[in-house]
Amino acid sequence: MTSVLCTGELLIDFIGENAHEKMAAQTSFLMKAGGAPANVACVISTLGGDCSFFGAVGRDGFGDFLVSTLDAFRVNMVNLKRSAKATTLAFVSVDANGDRDFVFVRGADADLVLSDLDETFYKECGILHFGAATAFLEGDLQKTYKDLLYRAKWDHKCIVFDPNYRSAFWAHDQEGFKTAVQSFLSVADLIKLSDEEALIVTGETALENAIERLKDDYEGVVAITLGAAGVRVFCKTYDFIASAPVVSVKDTTGAGDAFIGALIFALSETEDPKKSLRDEAIMKIFAKGANSIAAQVCTEYGALTALQKVVQESKLGGL
Repeated sequence: MTSVLCTGELLIDFIGENAHEKMAAQTSFLMKAGGAPANVACVISTLGGDCSFFGAVGRDGFGDFLVSTLDAFRVNMVNLKRSAKATTLAFVSVDANGDRDFVFVRGADADLVLSDLDETFYKECGILHFGAATAFLEGDLQKTYKDLLYRAKWDHKCIVFDPNYRSAFWAHDQEGFKTAVQSFLSVADLIKLSDEEALIVTGETALENAIERLKDDYEGVVAITLGAAGVRVFCKTYDFIASAPVVSVKDTTGAGDAFIGALIFALSETEDPKKSLRDEAIMKIFAKGANSIAAQVCTEYGALTALQKVVQESKLGGL
């Protein structure tokens, strides 16, 4: 089995419990572990993979909560830094019109330098997952993120990239977002995008045009998640759609993280993940299995709530 390193943010999401109310009207918040790359690490580890998370949390109670969350999902924490800065917090509410009210308090997640990386684990790992969200914002994490990318490329690691576009950060600077992601798109072996992200990074207005642009511009395999329609997986040599199973959906939060986490886990079990990515028959099997895990995660509220139950019941399905 190939070890996996997931890099990026781990933070606290405070979700307003008063439905359809703006932030000012909230009287209570539900505390949840947040951060897309951390979600992916939890998925990989729970499925049975050898996965470590490289990021930073504070030496406070919120940091303790996040450490216990990773521990519960059996994530290797040798690369988790406890920073003197306070743990990063995000407060979210959704009003009656569906508009998100978002307050972001940046802290420890930005406090990460390359020397914090455990060299023994890095040398042994074969897959690196870059799950950007806060990684392109100001702070040490921004430089560390890019330095690690080029080091991984130099060392011939299998590189997976998910830009995790957040409108709260980039709605007024989409060109800045496009610029930030280009170096990652250019070197990644596997790129995971939503249909919205595919349009943003290519500048196209139609998905088919975006797909052709991605095929022309990048060498990696691309997986575009399409919600209930499944996932479109393609590269210069193949192109297919893997359908998603029909489930009773309660919450789609974390479905994309569950998909890419399950896909990375499947790749980590192969002798050569890069070679497996180029095999259409293998990727069809892996994409179907990853869709199954992602769909089941949508049957409960919260990005990770259903994960352990899913694994126990499905025994990994087609993965």
